[in-house]
Amino acid sequence: MKNKYYILPTFIGLALAFGVILGRLLANFYIPKPPPPVPLPIVSNDTIPENPYKVKLGRLIDYIEEDYVDNVNTDSIVDLTINSILRKLDPHSTYIARSDIQEVAETMSGKFVGVGISFYIYKDTIAVIRPIEGSDAMRKGIRFGDRILMADNDTLYKKRLSTDKIKNILKGEMESRVDLTIYRKRTDSIFKVPIERKFIPIKSIDCFYKVNDTLGYIRLNRFAETTVSEFTSTLKALEKEGINSLVLDLRNNVGGFLNVGIQIADEFLPKNKMIVFTKNNRKEIEETYSTDGGLFEDKPVFILVNENTASASEIVAGALQDNDRGVIVGRRTFGKGLVQSEMPLPDGSAVRLTTARYYTPTGRSIQKPYSLGRRSFQIDNATVPDSLKFMTPKGKIVYGGGGIYPDVYIPADMKPETYLVNEVLTSGLTNFFLFEYLDKHPALNSRPHKSAFINDYKVPKEMISAFAKFLKSRRINIDFRKNSNEVAKYLKASLAEIWFNNNVAGLIRNQSDFYINECLHYYHTKEQRTTKAVKKTARTNKRV
Repeated sequence: MKNKYYILPTFIGLALAFGVILGRLLANFYIPKPPPPVPLPIVSNDTIPENPYKVKLGRLIDYIEEDYVDNVNTDSIVDLTINSILRKLDPHSTYIARSDIQEVAETMSGKFVGVGISFYIYKDTIAVIRPIEGSDAMRKGIRFGDRILMADNDTLYKKRLSTDKIKNILKGEMESRVDLTIYRKRTDSIFKVPIERKFIPIKSIDCFYKVNDTLGYIRLNRFAETTVSEFTSTLKALEKEGINSLVLDLRNNVGGFLNVGIQIADEFLPKNKMIVFTKNNRKEIEETYSTDGGLFEDKPVFILVNENTASASEIVAGALQDNDRGVIVGRRTFGKGLVQSEMPLPDGSAVRLTTARYYTPTGRSIQKPYSLGRRSFQIDNATVPDSLKFMTPKGKIVYGGGGIYPDVYIPADMKPETYLVNEVLTSGLTNFFLFEYLDKHPALNSRPHKSAFINDYKVPKEMISAFAKFLKSRRINIDFRKNSNEVAKYLKASLAEIWFNNNVAGLIRNQSDFYINECLHYYHTKEQRTTKAVKKTARTNKRV
């Protein structure tokens, strides 16, 4: 959802050196379709009648190409036609242009070949925000604030290069070398650094940490090929640190692969519990059940969701809710319950065509009404008719009608000022501001000890005032008196990304998070009930 304030900066150099693929592509969660079988040869033109609609469309394109008064790019007309047809079908069937195929594939594979640098285009120059952990750029000492002047013999500064052009220059074959010419402002020096291109992970986990001694937190941003291995290794690491309960944050997670969502849900369910079933246009039903050996089958789990939680995320939330497993906290989810199959087209492009609907174990369809398109929606459970009420095996009422309605509902603060603040602080503008601010005040770019930073560091008032001027220069007006705490928190989290890592940033960003506080309240209340029950049983046994 966009608001009327256009808050994006000139443009961010894409993190991980080539770019973050648009999240909306991920929303079209799909099953890759195998190549079609080789057709049998046609004996004569009379055996199979030609499809009149194909002939009609082809003839129209021929007329335009041959007889239209102006020269027309036929490819663009075909693309427009395909998009128009798909929009008439449903909100989620989409066309992927040939130029976008590789980027989409990289996003869903969870890795790409690159130099491993998160950068920002600043005053016609590529400026490094930070090297990616584990990349050759990090090993070679590339730092925050470095300017990339050249890549081999390609000049990258003062040329107003597009992001796509920069990506093409920095891309290359696995283990190929590129010599980057670097200007380091702090030492006023220019030098060359040979970088070896390698696989750079597009991480599915934004951050993870211990909320307290027993409760862990994992934020999952997508369901890609590498998600399961990332998730299981992270969960095991948290268990080694002593957690016995988990908050799985799926807010703003727009989905990914069907099988990956199923595997994540499987980690929380005992054997032979239905996870999901799908139904196609031939009324064929395919059911999927959990297997044995899940990592977190019998431990408390909270799933955080909001109106931007979609697709595979809704599979996980619905499977756990319908199996009386865990507590869903937040707002009604997006309502994307259609399965897409990716089908190649002759020119290298592809379509993701809806081929089935999916349902939760109690039979709820996740898909919201088509009339809402890609817009999110919210329905209070008090307004849900009885026909949309379903019951879990333990007798809990759950709600249909599209999306997953949470067990613990958190209403949204819809005040325009609150919405604007959230949009600004989550847009990346804090990162752009801090780059420019620290670049102008290098003495302030001094990293404290991590524990001191988390517990004691206060964002200087001068920095907050400078941020207010930064926003005002972009015609964004926020009441800093009312929102000073929230602004300071997000600036501190962005500093944590620069000085430490995403885990520290996530921990700070989640301080005073209402969703997590609800989990803590629920968890402590349940613990107190359990303790009272144990004490009551002990007293009864003594009397016996």
